[in-house]
Amino acid sequence: MKIASRVLFVVACVISAATVLLAAYVAHQGEALSPASLKSLQSALQLQHIHALALAGVCAVAMLHMASKTLLLSAALFTAGLLMFSLNICLIHLAGITVFRAFTPYGGMAFVAAWLALAAWAWRLRLS
Repeated sequence: MKIASRVLFVVACVISAATVLLAAYVAHQGEALSPASLKSLQSALQLQHIHALALAGVCAVAMLHMASKTLLLSAALFTAGLLMFSLNICLIHLAGITVFRAFTPYGGMAFVAAWLALAAWAWRLRLS
């Protein structure tokens, strides 16, 4: 599980870097977008950055402490949410790709499930 945590930590870092680049692009190209698209993109990028940082945090905990299946589940759900929610919204508004639109709500649910899995891990954690 340490290798999976390391790989997902790197993924979180790459997603965070991409978020900064996408936010800069949207800021400079915002006038070419409709107000609704701009608002949707800004919200998606904000959530993307928050959840990429959460993913990095979960992976760091898993790498530094004993990794558990619950932590790995949380990390996998954060990753799924990032792909199905945030990336999908960016694809819709920046590239016009709508084929994956139906997955967007499932990405939001993956974010919620990731937070709940993280809470379950913390609840069961034995402190010495």
